[in-house]
Amino acid sequence: MSIAQRADGRWIVRYKPKGSTIWKQKTFRDEQTARAWESEHLASLGEQEERLTLGELAMLYFRSRPEIHYETKKAIVYFLAGHERKDGSHSLGVGEFLRDKYAESLNRQDLERMREGFRAQGTSNATINKYQAYIRAILAWGVDQDLIHLNPWRDYKRLKHVRPVDLSTVDDLRKLFPYLPEFLQWAVKTAFFLALRPGRVELFSLTWNAFDWRRGVVIIRQGKSGRLKTVIPHPAYMDEAYQRYKLDMAAGIPLVCHRGNGRRVLSYRTAWLNACQRAGVRMRPYAIRHIAATEMLARGADLAAVAAQLGHSNVATTGGTYAHVSPGSQARAAALMPSLDDDPESK
Repeated sequence: MSIAQRADGRWIVRYKPKGSTIWKQKTFRDEQTARAWESEHLASLGEQEERLTLGELAMLYFRSRPEIHYETKKAIVYFLAGHERKDGSHSLGVGEFLRDKYAESLNRQDLERMREGFRAQGTSNATINKYQAYIRAILAWGVDQDLIHLNPWRDYKRLKHVRPVDLSTVDDLRKLFPYLPEFLQWAVKTAFFLALRPGRVELFSLTWNAFDWRRGVVIIRQGKSGRLKTVIPHPAYMDEAYQRYKLDMAAGIPLVCHRGNGRRVLSYRTAWLNACQRAGVRMRPYAIRHIAATEMLARGADLAAVAAQLGHSNVATTGGTYAHVSPGSQARAAALMPSLDDDPESK
């Protein structure tokens, strides 16, 4: 069973009649009445339904994992339950058909139906794989907590996705920088020196309480994994950040990167594309993190240290993703090779 509030303020109790596998719902004016009816219904059944639906398992998962970023939770909720539009109509979630299925009964047909739903919207394989990973993580957690007996999606492979090789350089970023609006210049600096993913989950949700001024570090919860990473930024960046921190604290602004007066950055695509056009460069915002990693490696930084700055749990991820695009490092490595024409005995 589940209780939810509608956009019009009324409360819905979703339930299964005894002996039925079909969900039904009742509507109530207030939460107290809805919960009272729910208790009576459960008592009439004699026992609660032991099998959990995917939607019920997802709610338990969220309650037990407070570290998961709000934007990530919202994305999964929209996927499984859709959302109410401002005009009162319901926008169907791509995975809404999965929500009321028993978690253990999900099968390959369900996965393919989910994929087709995304393809109909023109969604990339990378995004489809991301949502498949979300569901698999929820199911794996359910098995770990003994809430379900098996993860039916455990062995399903992801769709093939060819990661594009990003050839953007720090010189490209320097060309672009003057054409960006001031708020975006500061955001680019923050993404670069903290090796952040430039989006709402990490960069534009970062708050000043992540900065430890005494130790000179920034502790960030990563949106992709939920894990904390500790970054040691460049001293010049920390100096500028501290000046901005004092101004923002005086104005009561908690966000590190904002549009001014504390306004949250929800989208910057137009400003970014305009700046790229004026600068004559082609660059994705995500290239900022890529360039940061590449520059650290090219300047001789230890691979493990770069992995820590990026928040990678395994240095193999860092090496496999970034080391191969560091021609400066490769050239230095090549220069260290001995000549085969040298005769050691003649020296």
